[in-house]
Amino acid sequence: MTQFLDPLDSAFVLLEVAGSAMNIGAVIELEASVAEDPEARFELIRKNIGSRIHEIPIFTQRIVRAPFDMTWPILVPEERFDLDRHVVRVALPSPGTSAQFDALVSDFFSRTLTANRPLWQLLVIEGLEDGRAAIALKVHHALVDGVSGAEVFANLFDISPEVRAPAPVIEPQENGQPVTSSMGLLGHGLNKIRRRPQLVFESVGSWAARLFETARAIVRITLMYARRQSNPGQPSIFEARRTSLNGAAGVEKEFHRLRVPLADVKRAAKSRGASVTDFVIATSSGALRRLLADRGEVLGKDLIAFVPINVREQGVSSEFGNQISGMLARLHADIADPEERLVAIAKDSAASVALQREKNAKILQNIPRVLGPMLISFGGKFISALELVNRMPPIANLMVSSVPGPPIPLWLSGYRVASAAPVGPLIGSFSLNITVLGFGDFLEFGLLGCADQMSDLSTLRDYIYEEAVAFISATPV
Repeated sequence: MTQFLDPLDSAFVLLEVAGSAMNIGAVIELEASVAEDPEARFELIRKNIGSRIHEIPIFTQRIVRAPFDMTWPILVPEERFDLDRHVVRVALPSPGTSAQFDALVSDFFSRTLTANRPLWQLLVIEGLEDGRAAIALKVHHALVDGVSGAEVFANLFDISPEVRAPAPVIEPQENGQPVTSSMGLLGHGLNKIRRRPQLVFESVGSWAARLFETARAIVRITLMYARRQSNPGQPSIFEARRTSLNGAAGVEKEFHRLRVPLADVKRAAKSRGASVTDFVIATSSGALRRLLADRGEVLGKDLIAFVPINVREQGVSSEFGNQISGMLARLHADIADPEERLVAIAKDSAASVALQREKNAKILQNIPRVLGPMLISFGGKFISALELVNRMPPIANLMVSSVPGPPIPLWLSGYRVASAAPVGPLIGSFSLNITVLGFGDFLEFGLLGCADQMSDLSTLRDYIYEEAVAFISATPV
């Protein structure tokens, strides 16, 4: 049976243009000894990944697009799958500093994945200080979001130093001749219409219903803004003002990470009636306020963040694909006092997530269905060619995302995972993405920015750390 990508998943493929590598991932450090043989370590990791590859179907499937994107893309098995193209061994030059490591990872996330292969890659990085090794993993956003990615790729890891045996291989049951090419995909669609002409009318009816639902939601949001009746804690899509943080990302990216003790973060947030996410937004807001001041930029209005929301039903977090909505959040960067800023952020977020999950969860899924694959593909190329992203008003200034981490320690091929920093994508007019993950005893920050517009990303990293430490230090024990 032909496996079509959902429209929202497809949009991440169809909208990808130069500079917008639609990838998410993680940067993981492993505990290792200086005496460890690097070659033996790599071969062990490679062997164990290869033995479990069948447990993650998308690892051996590639995406096929129809001519002129006349239908949604499909996933097909890659008959010439080569593990060595996806699990790659690299090494840092001596002395293997943190700056060298970040530069290598930045280059890794700058490059798009090869379109005619399964859309993932894993680097085993050697040569870190003290003999440590690291893993950099990226996968196309069309296949997973932050929640499903964390669940799905858990199959690569173990919950103890003992390496578990792989699950049995189950051969798929094929019904009829599978579609494996672009022309075959187009023919498949035409044959379905030939066998059941009423599909055209059913599709038009379904499209009209989604169009009405989406248009009604957009009109409601517009009217609420016009009447000044929007939720005080929920900014409008018209409120964000362009700053130096906005603009289409170039090909080259820059990555940095930091970590703060999770117990201290929870204590600091709880003492102020805030959540961990509120703490993340507040520290990011304070850091961005300082960064823009360094750039000589005066904020005329508050900064707005786009915050993805998981809309999965309970118990389906391991399903592939994207089941996300999003909300806009004020950063209250115009408030000078950090304590007042955090209180304001916490007050806004108290009801915003529930409100957005209830009212607007389907909008993000419906828009691709309404537009269709051809219009999405053409629109993405048209906007990119005319650089309209740099001219249109932004809906937000940056993306801030929180991904739930595993509640237990993890091992990879017998090596304990010491740290895991998440990496989110740069989409549309966002040249900065801040993604956080709770892992073990730490809250891990992963910062990805456009190398041209965020050349001072390391300064922002330092500012975020200083803002977090200031909150923690001012919290009674």
